[in-house]
This record gives sequence, structure tokens and C-alpha cells, in this order.
Amino acid sequence: MAITIEGTAFPLGEINKNGWGIPFSEADNAISSLKGSVLRICPRNAPHDCDFSEDPNAEIGRIVDAWREGSEIKARASVTDSVAERKIQDGTWENTWSVYSLADSIDDNWASGVQARSLTLVQNPAWDQATWNIAASDDGKVAVRNIHQFKIIASGDPVTDNKHDSNSGGDPSPDEKLAELEKDNAAKDKDIEDLKAAKTELETKVDDLEKVVASYEKDKATSVPLEKVQELVASKADEIATAKIVAYKEEQRRDNAMESLTSARNNLNLETKTEDYQHLSASDIEKLAEDLGSIKLGATAENVKYPSSTGMGTVGRWDSTKNEWVVE
Repeated sequence: MAITIEGTAFPLGEINKNGWGIPFSEADNAISSLKGSVLRICPRNAPHDCDFSEDPNAEIGRIVDAWREGSEIKARASVTDSVAERKIQDGTWENTWSVYSLADSIDDNWASGVQARSLTLVQNPAWDQATWNIAASDDGKVAVRNIHQFKIIASGDPVTDNKHDSNSGGDPSPDEKLAELEKDNAAKDKDIEDLKAAKTELETKVDDLEKVVASYEKDKATSVPLEKVQELVASKADEIATAKIVAYKEEQRRDNAMESLTSARNNLNLETKTEDYQHLSASDIEKLAEDLGSIKLGATAENVKYPSSTGMGTVGRWDSTKNEWVVE
């Protein structure tokens, strides 16, 4: 069964012995990157080579949680390698680890763009030296390490879980209870802040929706109902269709009248020019066609009686010189 260990990853807002540190503004970067990192153990003769190479064969577990407590970033790791579990539990390996991180830069004593890559168990840490180390990285970033102690908080061995507990009953000490309460309070404070932010965002969205609804209601009050619009469109369509039908019928009637007029004039040997009748309506042309159609030519064509609108007849004769009918 895997054991779980936890401890301080690194402090915030504290200038170390080398004259630089990680500002509080990097807390989120540190926490999010820690949660995606791994737990390693490097060879004794090269205690940090596996960090720089990020050797997957050196991995003995993974980071399961990271959080902030006051001015420190804490981390919790699950040890999944059975040999590593045994050596941690029996004390072969000291309870110390080194946090290996990358930073974009160090300006005015403060690192920025901090990305935690791994927690590495270390042997015989040089505590009298600076707790932070800086090394170059191939991609131009700054590689840093910090050494802290961790503790076993859960394992498959009940005896191991409680062997360092001064309380024989296994209950947490007052200091541990206080630390746990402070941790819970910090988490609750963060939850409260998150809820406040969510509430503000929700209120803003509600205000925006209310404005949209008000605008919609205003438009609705001044707009024409859909049924009325459909009625007006249908009425206008009927009006246009009726006008087109009337115009079409009038055009057909006029064409028919012109055909009748042309035929009547042809019977009288008269030429018909359509443009001469453009100003006349269909009924006028029909009247002319009817009048001319009633004229009957005799065999001698000497005398012709023309109809008139008064019903009175007129007498005419065919002028062979002019080649037309003349009225006398």
C-alpha cells in the first residue's frame, strides 16, 4: 500500500541566503505546477542529475496535492514504489526532499514564472549551506532547488503511522490540531473569496439579462404584431395581384380591339398604323372597329354610305384617281 508524505515545498516572500526568493505573486504558478509534478530519488553519487534530465526511471511517486499555508507552499506526495516505501518507513532515507523548479527569470532578487518540476528525496543534505541552489538550464530558464523536511502522514503500517506521535492514543497533538485548523480556515477563506467573486460575476450577468429583457419589452410594445404584419402583407399582395390582372385584361382587350380594327380597315383597303391609336383606350378602339366593320362596299363602288355616330348616313364615291373614298 502506498504511503503519503507531506511537507514544505518552499517559502514565499522570503529572500534566501543567496539573496533572492519567490514572491507571493508566484503562489498560483507554484501550486498548479506542483500538482502536476512527480516524486524522484536520484543516485547517491549524482543527487540532482535525475532532476536536470527529468529521468522517468527515477520516479517513485507523484504529487497529489499542493496548497498555501501562510507564507509557505506545502505539498503532499504519494510514494508508489515499494522499495522507496520501505526505506522511508524504516528510516534508511532521511525525511528530506528537494524541490526542483524552473523560473523564467530572476529580477531584483525575485523569481518570476516559477514552474515546479519535481520533488526529489535527498541524502545527507548540506543544511549549513544555502537552502536554495541555482543552476543553468538548456532552454534559458533558471533551475532552482530548495531543501526541506517532510513527514509521513499515512501508510499501510499502523505502527509506522504513529511511531513518532508523542500521544500514545494516536490522537493529534494541540499543535497539530491548531495547524490543521489554520489550514482549514485558510481553505475556507479562499472558498469565501471564490464565492464572492462568483456572486459578483453572477450579479453582473443578471444585470445584463435585465437590460436585455427591458429592451425586448420596449421593442415588443412598439412593434406590430406578427398576425397584423401577415394580414397587411396579404392585403397588399392581393391589391398588387388584382391590379396586374386588370392591367393584363385591359392589354388583352386592347390587342383584340386593334386586331378587329386592323381587319375592318383592311376590308376597306386602308392601311393601319398601330402608333396612330396609342392614345385610345380599348373601348374607343372597339367602337372604331365596330363602326368600320359595318361598312359594306358595293360592286361598282360608286356610292358608299358611311355610318355616323348620329345614325345619319353620308354619301361618298370611289375616286379612282386618288385611289380613295371621298365624301360629297
